[in-house]
Amino acid sequence: MPADSQPSLANLLQCPTCRSSLNAEPSALVCPQCARRYEVVHGIPDFRPDPPEGPRHGDLCRQVIERWPTSTYRELWALYHGGEPDALRRLWDDHEERAPERGERRWGEIIRAAQAVRRPLEPSFAALDIGCGMGSALFALARRARLAVGLDILLTDLLLARKRFLEAGVANVAFLCGSATDLPLRDETFDILNATDVVEHLPDQARFLAEARRVLRPGGVFFFNSPNRFSLFSPEPHVRLWFMGWLPRRWMEPYVRWRLGKPYRSKRLLSLFELRRLLRGTFGRDFAAWAFIPRPGPLGALARLADALARPILPQHNAFAWKS
Repeated sequence: MPADSQPSLANLLQCPTCRSSLNAEPSALVCPQCARRYEVVHGIPDFRPDPPEGPRHGDLCRQVIERWPTSTYRELWALYHGGEPDALRRLWDDHEERAPERGERRWGEIIRAAQAVRRPLEPSFAALDIGCGMGSALFALARRARLAVGLDILLTDLLLARKRFLEAGVANVAFLCGSATDLPLRDETFDILNATDVVEHLPDQARFLAEARRVLRPGGVFFFNSPNRFSLFSPEPHVRLWFMGWLPRRWMEPYVRWRLGKPYRSKRLLSLFELRRLLRGTFGRDFAAWAFIPRPGPLGALARLADALARPILPQHNAFAWKS
């Protein structure tokens, strides 16, 4: 595909099961090789496997699908949160209205990480946000890429995100529903990958990194964050229990049930050693990891010193990898 052409989502897709090209039908994408059919819901291809039992879409998702054509983003957001009392209205004002601002902050982190390892970020042909949720990082990516793609496993979030970008008049954003460990995307199609708060939710983290590297073009970069299992300065971010990461992994779920009376599943926080080992296994030496992304100036020097001394026990790590 020529570097100066406008990328099309259809040209980037492939069957996540057999890696074949897909044929477009009015409301689905069909794989001629393995005969799998992927539903397209209000412009969003759904590559999730069929559930072993029960309906494909939950009650809330079905309501959003039904109301999507005639509802505004804010109306769908209120439905998503069960109405709009005062507390939710404040959440909207404090959080949702600032989504573009949060996206720019994320982009600033990507820029600083690239500068720290002297990797130039060229004007991007296509960017991918894995685990995009309702799309805050995509606001920033869409300003720098000809095509910004958001992928998430939750179709409801994607439907809200697509409505929001349509209302904002942002035309170069597309959405996919699917798994971060089975990306429905062709090899070497993206210049920039971002994943915010994703890796700790995946059972096969090595495959996640391998898939990310597969879809990166040569020279492309991948930025993601990873909560530190052995943090001494913050509780476990999902259940807010201090020092839980220091337990053997097989004890974590029983411990949470004992303390909070609820399960602890689909979460696997990494230590700094585990994170580096995963990155090394996928990217070789082409990566860096920091607790504090390097900044210039005296404050940056202080942060680098703290990072060097206490990185293994600080709350979070930021990983930056690239494809040579």
